Amino acid sequence: MPATDERVSRRNIIKGAAVGAGSIALAACAPDSAEGEGVHVTRVSRVPADDPDHHAWRASTAKVVPLGPQDMALPQQLSPSISSVRVQAIHDGERIGFRLEWDDAESNDLTVRVDDYRDACAVLLAPGAADANLRTMGSATTPATLLQWKADWQRDLDFGRQGLEAVYPNRSIDTYPIVYDTPPDEVDVGSYEAAGATEWLPGLNVGNPFSANHRSTPVEKAIAFGFSTTTTAPTQNATGRGVRTATGWRVVITKPLSAADDGELAIMTATVSTCAFAVWSGSVRDAGSRKCPAKSVHALNVGP
Repeated sequence: MPATDERVSRRNIIKGAAVGAGSIALAACAPDSAEGEGVHVTRVSRVPADDPDHHAWRASTAKVVPLGPQDMALPQQLSPSISSVRVQAIHDGERIGFRLEWDDAESNDLTVRVDDYRDACAVLLAPGAADANLRTMGSATTPATLLQWKADWQRDLDFGRQGLEAVYPNRSIDTYPIVYDTPPDEVDVGSYEAAGATEWLPGLNVGNPFSANHRSTPVEKAIAFGFSTTTTAPTQNATGRGVRTATGWRVVITKPLSAADDGELAIMTATVSTCAFAVWSGSVRDAGSRKCPAKSVHALNVGP
C-alpha cells in the first residue's frame, strides 16, 4: 500500500469520475445485510495478539469470503490466483482480532531484490452496514481503516532484518566508504544509523516504514480516503502474526476497538460496521492495488 500525504485533490476527483462506472457496478454486488449473513465478531475473554492457533479462535465461526479480480484501479489483477479466504473475528471489549486463512502453494516472504514480491493480506474497516460505496478504499468524506499483514515484515521479526546476505550469501565486498570503520561483511542498516549517515539510505532517512531498520509488528495500519490516498497512520498499534500451514497462510491481525488517529474507525460493541478483505500473492507479482480483493463488502456484526 503506497503511502502519500495527499487525501483530496482535483486529480483524485477526476480519477473518481473515471472509476464511477466501476463504483456503480459495485452496488450490484449484494452486500451482507446487517441482520443477515456477515462477519460475526464473537466476544472472548482475551484476543490473542500474535497467536493464530490460540484456543480463543474456536469460539468464532469461520466465513468463507470469495475473492475476485481487481479491475478498478491500476495496476490491475485480472486473473487472481487466490479464490477465497476464510475469516474469523473476535473481540474482548478492548481489542478486535481477525484470523485470515488461505491457500497459497508458494511462500514469498523475502523482498530484498527489486523483483521480489511479498505475500500479504489486509482488512478494510469503515462505517455503515456493509456500505458497498466504501469498498473503493473509503471515500473523500468517509475514510477507511486498513490493516495489512506483510510476510516479509513477519520474516524480519522472526529472523532479523533481512539484507543482501539473505539472497547473496557468497557476495564479495571491498569496502563501504561511508562506514569504513565497520568491517565490510558486518555493515548493515544500523551501521549507517550509528554513523549518522542515513542520507545515503534515502528511504530510511525520510522515515519510510518500508525501510525501517527495526520492526515491532508485521502489520501496518493505514488510513485511506479513496483510491491513491492510502497513508501510514501515525500510531502503529495494530499487531499480528502469520504462520505457514501445509497449504498456505494463517494470519491473525488485531487492533484496539478505539481510534487513535484522525480518520481511524472506532468500533463499538453491539454495532454493525463495514468490512472487506484482500490477499496478495507474491508468486504472481501482486503489489499495491494488484491484489485479490473480496467480491463484495460484508457487515461486521460486533457482539456485545
